[in-house]
Amino acid sequence: MAHIRLASQAFHRPAEWARHARTILAWPGSETVHYKEFPGALASATREVSAIADAVARFEPVTLVVERARLEDARSRFAPGTTKHNVGLHPIDGKQLDLWMRDIAPTFTARTRPNGPDSRAICGVDFNFNGWGNKFRTDTSVGLGTETCVGFARTLLQDLKIQRIESTVVTEGGAIEVDGEGTMIATESSIINDNRNPGMSREDIEAEFARTLGIDRLIWVPGVKDVEVTDCHIDAFIRFVRPGVVLLSRPSAEETRNAASVWVRAYKEAVDIISREKDAKGRSLEVIEISEPDISEAVADEEYLRAIEASELPPPAFNYANYLMVNGGLIFPQFGDKNSDATALATIQRLFEGEREIVTVSLQELPLMGGGIHCATQQIPSSPWVP
Repeated sequence: MAHIRLASQAFHRPAEWARHARTILAWPGSETVHYKEFPGALASATREVSAIADAVARFEPVTLVVERARLEDARSRFAPGTTKHNVGLHPIDGKQLDLWMRDIAPTFTARTRPNGPDSRAICGVDFNFNGWGNKFRTDTSVGLGTETCVGFARTLLQDLKIQRIESTVVTEGGAIEVDGEGTMIATESSIINDNRNPGMSREDIEAEFARTLGIDRLIWVPGVKDVEVTDCHIDAFIRFVRPGVVLLSRPSAEETRNAASVWVRAYKEAVDIISREKDAKGRSLEVIEISEPDISEAVADEEYLRAIEASELPPPAFNYANYLMVNGGLIFPQFGDKNSDATALATIQRLFEGEREIVTVSLQELPLMGGGIHCATQQIPSSPWVP
């Protein structure tokens, strides 16, 4: 279902393929809830985030957020001259910031005023991160970790001296997918959800995206509630390749054999909607599908695999839609399922042939934690923004 609104002329969310000033990543905080439960995951997650930072720094500068207690380790890992572009370290207080910068950091938008001292300036929208619907609430924390996470967007914008735009909507950057031409795709499950926006109507939410991001056509797909932490973020499901073209993540052959799979149902619902919808410019959407890897091939830890199959752990985020576009390049995941990895890589190379250099990063820990490359990153568009 799509709703159309007249977008505000105040702000505009550039597409991911627009020029970046830099990309933000974060080393995971040493005392975040997950790493206390699985101590080995801290080192593994740090290695994978660092590999993503290395890949991004081939194309553009990186800002790496690091707790002060780990600053010397980060300085050693990213010594000057080891990457083409600078990896600048941004120290923070506290040890409970998680690595998911797509969701915890601000979502950057650009002013669209044609004249004036702040014309085309980059601003940051604070979408009131609440731990993905307060899923990690404890007696001593708010959302995931502590106020370090909940207040991070505000703190980072203050540190970077970028204007903060307040919002009435609670959401995360991974729930937002735009084409830079006024179209947004999102799942109802991750935004029109009482764990984030109780009492807000669809129309209220759409009006706020029009105001803060310049959206004038929002295509909703149902998604899936209460199965994994994000409630089915769009950035692991449907992505814009370019205006008028989307990449859709298709459940693996292994998953498709499960007739009761909520993911197969969500996929079929999305195919039906996307194939009928038009974008803000009136174009039908071309849909390219990439099959997800089989979990049994991708998960190296047999004990972990048994726990997933027994539904003792949430489903991992093994999908190829969670890539990141950077200046002249694209950072693309590989998971260890050789056949699926090769097929997906060939598809993405064909889609971006002559446009972008594809750099792969092998992931295992981040998907088991529920995310990937896109989830771990947040780009800052170049300023002043050029339409």
